[in-house]
Amino acid sequence: MRIFFYLSLLTFLLTNCNTLKKEKATVASETDRPNIIWLVAEDLSQRWACYGDSLAYTPNINKLANGGVVYDNAFSVAGVCAPSRSSIITGMYPTTIGTQHMRQSKSVIPMPGFPNYNAVPPSEVKAFPELLRASGYWTASYRKLDYQFGDPFTIWDEVVDYPSWRDRSEEDKDRPFFIYYTFEITHEINIWPDSTKERFFEDFNIDVSKLAPDVQKRPPYDESKKVALEDVTVPPYYPDNDISRSHIARLYDNVSRMDVQIGNILKQLKEDGLEENTIIMVTSDHGDCLPRAKRWIYDSGTKCPLVVYMPEKYQNEHFQPGTRNDDLVSFIDFAPTVLEWAGVEKPSWMQGRSMASSLIEQPRDYVYGARDRMDNRYDVRRTIRDKKYRYVRNFQPEVNYSQQITFLNQMPLMHHLLDQDEKKKLNRDQSYWLYHPKNVEEELYDTENDPYELNNLAANKEYKEVLERLRKDLTQWQQDTKDLYELNEFDQAEQMWPGGVQPKTQTPKSQVQDQKMVLTCDTEGASIAYQMNDDQRWHIYTSPIQMENITQLKAKAIRYGYDESDEYSYAGIPQ
Repeated sequence: MRIFFYLSLLTFLLTNCNTLKKEKATVASETDRPNIIWLVAEDLSQRWACYGDSLAYTPNINKLANGGVVYDNAFSVAGVCAPSRSSIITGMYPTTIGTQHMRQSKSVIPMPGFPNYNAVPPSEVKAFPELLRASGYWTASYRKLDYQFGDPFTIWDEVVDYPSWRDRSEEDKDRPFFIYYTFEITHEINIWPDSTKERFFEDFNIDVSKLAPDVQKRPPYDESKKVALEDVTVPPYYPDNDISRSHIARLYDNVSRMDVQIGNILKQLKEDGLEENTIIMVTSDHGDCLPRAKRWIYDSGTKCPLVVYMPEKYQNEHFQPGTRNDDLVSFIDFAPTVLEWAGVEKPSWMQGRSMASSLIEQPRDYVYGARDRMDNRYDVRRTIRDKKYRYVRNFQPEVNYSQQITFLNQMPLMHHLLDQDEKKKLNRDQSYWLYHPKNVEEELYDTENDPYELNNLAANKEYKEVLERLRKDLTQWQQDTKDLYELNEFDQAEQMWPGGVQPKTQTPKSQVQDQKMVLTCDTEGASIAYQMNDDQRWHIYTSPIQMENITQLKAKAIRYGYDESDEYSYAGIPQ
């Protein structure tokens, strides 16, 4: 019997050792949940030293990469910010939740004749920081939210230019935090020369004082590290000249400026003794800010940098310093990953999968992406990519590859490309993707041998099997995710905002049951938050509140895409 007992114990330990190891990094205990920080560049591809590109001076990013995991195959679901950000914050595809068009609410540049509305996602969908708040986290974000379904007040405790854990109230300082930093210095507008920016602000009556600090003025950096034009690699779809090289060099310099900003955040973490309790993720919202990158669904627009720095106490065999991961990762996977790190159960509706467990146990076969309306131009395209091949389906092959997009056309490089094309001075690779109809329904690229995706293999019989496999699996994904590609946007807007009027969330109501206050809202899918007594923090309502704890209470509700409700108040007698 004793031998049988020890054999059973040994079997149990061997069977469960991997689970125990995984739980060290993926399931947070209630008393030691990690702080989590996201450092998110705008409009940036893999232009860091950890990807073999050391033109930008990035000692702080290098430090995080050397001490963390570098992901070689991370992809956004769109080549532009707003649809991509909606996927990041919800763990859902924009084409499922109605956030696929760029842009659906009011834009900097007027777009008469197009719907102006917030998307209204399915009622169960919530932003993951709201789920973190409901579990006890304090959350903060840089003020650029850009989710396409409005800015629900339930998502963040703080939305400011410079979010910081230092801003927590005394009552909240014991809470773990999640902070989302955005760096606009790498945004498309900052690749323009200053003269172009100033002319744009004047032509479109832009109130510069309301712009991001690093758009108003580029942050300082070590100018001895300024990138020389001759050191830049020019993609074959641009002419190799000083105009192309100056834009790309300015992009690298902006990355160096961003690294200084990141260094300031890391310095504060160290000063406050928080390094060993904080998981840091560094990424971008989609690919480069250059033409044929931003807004496009090739690798240039969707393949992104991703580094995860994991403090020693949360490391396991899958999160070790100085390691690489070449598995496919989609941006919809970020939300469930953070929830798992924080010990919060992933909701069943969330389409993404956790990088801390699910994607380890069963890596992705594919990542997917979409392009729909860009500003005032429609071009419905869908893509599927495995580790080697990218397939693109063009639902509007008659539409030009590149279109008359006002914001993009401010860029001197874009002016130059169009001028050279009109003068017949560009070669085929530099010209075909400009104002010329696609004339093909399908595209297929071997990304290993053709990294710039210039040689369409769709008509090549040698790749028939690959083409048919990817075509079939893309169609299946569209069906499984209820892709809205066939829904006219005007019909979509009417479904979400009938008559063009934003629906309003119903005011919360209360009733007392078993000496507890129960808050409800008649608007399906509404989130309810409340402030109680002297606490100024909005708490996410998750369960009834003991009446003996309440002297005063205020409550509001919000359904994503709707206007928030009027305020309900209680001061001794429920209303």
